Amino acid sequence: MNTLVQSDEQLFEGLITGILTEGYALADGFLSVPEVKNILEASSRSYEEGGFNIAGIGKNQYYQFNRNIRGDHIQWLDPFHPPEACLPFFDRLHNMARYFNQNLYMGIRDMELHFAVYPEGTFYKRHLDVFQHTTARKLSVICYLNFDWVAEDGGQLRLYFPQDDGTERHVDILPLAGRLVCFNSQSLEHEVLPARRRRYSITGWLKDERPLSAPPLPGL
Repeated sequence: MNTLVQSDEQLFEGLITGILTEGYALADGFLSVPEVKNILEASSRSYEEGGFNIAGIGKNQYYQFNRNIRGDHIQWLDPFHPPEACLPFFDRLHNMARYFNQNLYMGIRDMELHFAVYPEGTFYKRHLDVFQHTTARKLSVICYLNFDWVAEDGGQLRLYFPQDDGTERHVDILPLAGRLVCFNSQSLEHEVLPARRRRYSITGWLKDERPLSAPPLPGL
């Protein structure tokens, strides 16, 4: 893994400030334009070659497919052996996780990530990113791969925030190329609004547990 540089430290501090004050944070330029292009090419090529599966909801005996709730296609990524194009992303994400552990005492020990593609017209209804019988997921992370995306293309990430007076507000985030969004997996309900063009991302979670059979990730 690369040594943390000053620009990364500033980026990570900005993310920490957002998480502590707003419950979520975003960083434009988490990936450079060439890095996004390389990952997008790898992701889109794998998608066209049939390397993705229709995403489901739930876990184990509760796992099911429901196109009225979720329409994305996914391909899981191995954090020990990611595609070569994804190495800069995983390198920066590992640095971010270590920095969060040092400064937020989050105890992150594992991560699970996948490519996600929303075909035109698909969405993901409002939900939380935690399963009923485990709280291992601490932070949800999404890095977008979409160039020239505008509001009319849809596909916004919508985060919901309950207010003290019993009302609710929401924030919509465009899936812009190179943008990273992270938020509390256990408290922030969210959805993906219908996409009007194909929408790409790397999506996943930073976790404070790892399978007993799995080796530790370097530095975590």
